[in-house]
Amino acid sequence: MLDWIYPNTCQLCGEVSHATLCPACLHSLERVPKPVCMYCGAPVAGNQADPYHCEACRNKPRPFTFARSALYENDTTLDLVHDLKYHKHTHLARALAPVLAELWETNHVLSDTADWALVPVPVTKSKLFSRGYNQAEELAEELVKLRPMPIIHPLRRVNTGIRSQTNLSATERMKNAYRAYALLPAYADGSRTLPPNVLILDDVYTTGATTRACAHALRQAKGVKNIGIVTLLRVR
Repeated sequence: MLDWIYPNTCQLCGEVSHATLCPACLHSLERVPKPVCMYCGAPVAGNQADPYHCEACRNKPRPFTFARSALYENDTTLDLVHDLKYHKHTHLARALAPVLAELWETNHVLSDTADWALVPVPVTKSKLFSRGYNQAEELAEELVKLRPMPIIHPLRRVNTGIRSQTNLSATERMKNAYRAYALLPAYADGSRTLPPNVLILDDVYTTGATTRACAHALRQAKGVKNIGIVTLLRVR
């Protein structure tokens, strides 16, 4: 009766929908355009000298094997991610998980490996207390319903005294990020090992500082061989 009187509507278009985002609006969200850099997943110009590597990745080593993002930044996609991250709209994790799952259909680097383990990027205890949730974990819980894989938590977030990386320069982001993420003691001392193929999951890829720091920390653990990164949004 309540559904009939107050029907559920799509958050974007306002039409009646059983889901937070109706199929039409979900389909209309801007995906990262191809071709992309085979390492960091950034869109690259098809007519450049090397069509598979962006300028930032060319001849530069990375602690991860590859990174891929589902959505490209525009006003709509940025608002959705901000609602999920800052405004307690955790229901958006379920609505947007299918977009993350699409990455397996369009990227052979993901689909060619069947035994991924998912590592959500951790947040500080203070942020978890104030926000009440970790948006990366919310996305992970919904993603594994569509793409079954184990979720593991080998990383911890160290408080560096800087509350947010949002207003930092790229260099400052990297320095702060490398101090901010470390292995849990059991993984650091080798008493626990990582599976060979791990996927770091986060909401946004801006400069890659956060996920790169997480990958660098995971490289110190025993067992890991292949580190991928998947994020919901790629900043232009």
